[in-house]
Amino acid sequence: MACLALACAIGLARVASRYAAARAPTGSLRLETPDGAFAYRPRDGSLTLQPAAGGAAREGTLVVVYRGARMPLVLRRVEAASLRAVRGDVALSAGAVALDAGVALEVDPSTGGLVVSLAVRDATPPVDAGSGPELAFETAARDAFASGVGVIGDAASVQAPFVQFGDAPSLAVAAEMLQINSEMSPRGLAVRAGSRAGTLVLFAAGDEAASVGHVYARTGLPVLRVAGVVRGVAGRARVTALDDGGAPSVRFVTSPDGRFDVSVPASVTRWYAGPLTTGTATSAPQMFAPGSGFELALDVSAGGELEVSVLDADGHLPLTARLIVHGVDGTLDPTFGPDFRASGAGPLIDALRGSVTTPVPRGRYRVAATKGLEWSIDAKVVDVAAGERVRVDLSPRHVVPTPGIVGSDLHVHARPSFDSPVSVEDRVLSLVAAGVDFAVPTEHNIVGDYAPALEVSGLASELAHVRGVELTTYSPSFGHFGLFPWPPDRPIPPFRGSSVGKLVTAARVGDPDRVLQINHPRLPNQIGYFELSGFRAGGPVPSGLRTDFDAIEVYNGYDLATPSRVAAVMGDWFALLQAGRHLVGTGSSDSHRIQYQWAGYPRTMIAVGARGGGDDGAAIDPLLVVAALKKGQATVTSGPMIDVVLQGARPGGAARRGRGPLKGHLVVRAAPWVDVTSVEIVVGGVVAQTLAVASRPTTVGPETGSLDEARARTVRLDAPLAVDVPAGASWVIVIAKGTRLLDDVLPFMPVAPLAFSNPIWVND
Repeated sequence: MACLALACAIGLARVASRYAAARAPTGSLRLETPDGAFAYRPRDGSLTLQPAAGGAAREGTLVVVYRGARMPLVLRRVEAASLRAVRGDVALSAGAVALDAGVALEVDPSTGGLVVSLAVRDATPPVDAGSGPELAFETAARDAFASGVGVIGDAASVQAPFVQFGDAPSLAVAAEMLQINSEMSPRGLAVRAGSRAGTLVLFAAGDEAASVGHVYARTGLPVLRVAGVVRGVAGRARVTALDDGGAPSVRFVTSPDGRFDVSVPASVTRWYAGPLTTGTATSAPQMFAPGSGFELALDVSAGGELEVSVLDADGHLPLTARLIVHGVDGTLDPTFGPDFRASGAGPLIDALRGSVTTPVPRGRYRVAATKGLEWSIDAKVVDVAAGERVRVDLSPRHVVPTPGIVGSDLHVHARPSFDSPVSVEDRVLSLVAAGVDFAVPTEHNIVGDYAPALEVSGLASELAHVRGVELTTYSPSFGHFGLFPWPPDRPIPPFRGSSVGKLVTAARVGDPDRVLQINHPRLPNQIGYFELSGFRAGGPVPSGLRTDFDAIEVYNGYDLATPSRVAAVMGDWFALLQAGRHLVGTGSSDSHRIQYQWAGYPRTMIAVGARGGGDDGAAIDPLLVVAALKKGQATVTSGPMIDVVLQGARPGGAARRGRGPLKGHLVVRAAPWVDVTSVEIVVGGVVAQTLAVASRPTTVGPETGSLDEARARTVRLDAPLAVDVPAGASWVIVIAKGTRLLDDVLPFMPVAPLAFSNPIWVND
């Protein structure tokens, strides 16, 4: 080791005369570009942009991700260093993963970009066609914009040719195609932009407009100049441009006098502007061809107001609901606020007691009110002129009856959690607006309590809850676990430096009726219990896997747009059921925001009977809800509602095996805007029957006729059942699916409807 250190020191000393900072690999190496300098620290992979024009530095880390292992780009040896290039070797390892590679960081003289490249010489396990290492840049950002995608949300996984981080200075990361992932962290939005091609290019620029020009100069695409001005805004404005397909491709900030000058491809043709600070005003979108030689003028002028009232069409009482204001016929969607505020998150507003008055830009809008999966969506199209107030009256109907059934979100977050900026008051409002009856505030290692917020908002009669916590383990990390109810005056089970055994033992002390749930067991990034425990998806249950939990979160809100991961966890659940583990299957939103990943999607429908509450007006008894859940008296849904009975037994109950098939009945209902196309009967983990369901067009707007007539139209399947249960199979589950995504009516919700029951057990 001493010899190696000496050799390294001698090698670095040879370049000291031309680059003083490279005396040792632990120092910072400076790489100068026309618009600033990057300081790279070989010892930890950190990379800091220091703008030439002054201002705050932008920090990040270069990493390599291989076979699920994250390894900072730490140089083992510096071969050469100058103000324009650094070359060296890396020897990276994490667990059973190891890489030996050459690294180069070089300033491209033609574009001014910092080109970072990785050339792998050897890898364990070996590199194959589908498992190459990803070279990535990670940073904590308040604002990130991906070309072709738009603003990056807090739980994104998208592909784009480049991503920009902020303005003045701007930092852009580009590749042939980036994989961009984001999630909330204690520092804000954590974004990773990586490429498996082994090359990233980072551009420093004085502002976003210059950053755009640098990126396109590198691509070799012909670019054309667009110069213009934004009027109607005091100070700087933000300009967004869309391509021919309507995708947001370019975004930048004007100078203080509203002027801009940017170079873009000819395909970027639709332009609009708005204020830098959050607001609803935007200019009317304009078609403008780059390179035309004329000035583009975008006018952000005063709009009008919407006055919206939402009533229960049958009860004739004000209804707390979610409003969706969508621009039509060329009008852009308004932005009522940041993505974490119930009073306005993008084009959404959670209307307390159904009443909202809000400014909007002039234009044409479809205003819709939704109350969740059991209700119709009422909608109207209105025109708003400058200086005009337009009244909109909406009346959704409770068309899917759920007597004695409590719609529940058992895993949801608010501001006590480090990764959620949503206030507790906004969280309870979002739950009530989604039609959730019962919720558990599962904050990270903090006992959550909705009582004060419910009292302040006057919603205590509309949402029941119990206190809960999400045990978020680390040092070592072995997963996340939901626990409820939990008393606020008692220390929570050990989550740091602990083990599964210690956690389970502490969770069980004091209340045998408490629920301990495995949350999102297949969530990646060192989070999911099954991923961390070595339980191979599709494989047998490991003999040493601790499974003495009450429930498993089969359907998590982070997986709404990832059906393959839901299918994988469902396969895990089936394997556990077949192995004799009676774990209750649940579904919850795990929501951390308002605009994205909506609260109440998916949800667990818990059958409590008339004593425990439901939509018959009876007060909900939270402890009866928890007791019914532990018995498995539940279905899970992001759309369809399942009512199934076999030999008199419902989910969580037991039917007796006879000589012939089990006889029963199945009813599947869905609101008019939810698609249902098939139903599967699963026996002992095998699909025994598939029933086709006729798809219906999406329907929004007033529901006509009596309430009984409207409810009759929600029945998608009403059929007798005859289910053969062979020897060796001991349970039956029903799964209902749709193919049309929900985002044709619910923005930011690209969800294929899915519902499933808990097992009906079959005894000899």
